[in-house]
Amino acid sequence: MITLVIAFALAAPNPGAIDAPRHAFAACLKAFEGNQLNAKVDPVAYEAAVKAACATEAEALSQALVKYDVAMGTKRATAISNAERDVDDYRLTSVERYRDIMANP
Repeated sequence: MITLVIAFALAAPNPGAIDAPRHAFAACLKAFEGNQLNAKVDPVAYEAAVKAACATEAEALSQALVKYDVAMGTKRATAISNAERDVDDYRLTSVERYRDIMANP
């Protein structure tokens, strides 16, 4: 019985596997924001530009999220949708932060 519990614990997906891609994407967005702030890019232009920023990091995060969700029993289509929403949330947060900074220099 104990062996079965240990086997399930070892087989469970590790939520820590999402941490590195999440931090990499957040750091990339933060660096992108800094570059855009230094260039004094208009917030509307920033919102358009951030959608294409950090594509490699966004893809890595998305793949990690999908892999984790599928391992937890989520259907792949739902996992993909959830991952897209999470990545979009990071970008929206970046846009909101950028607007706030530009409005209150």
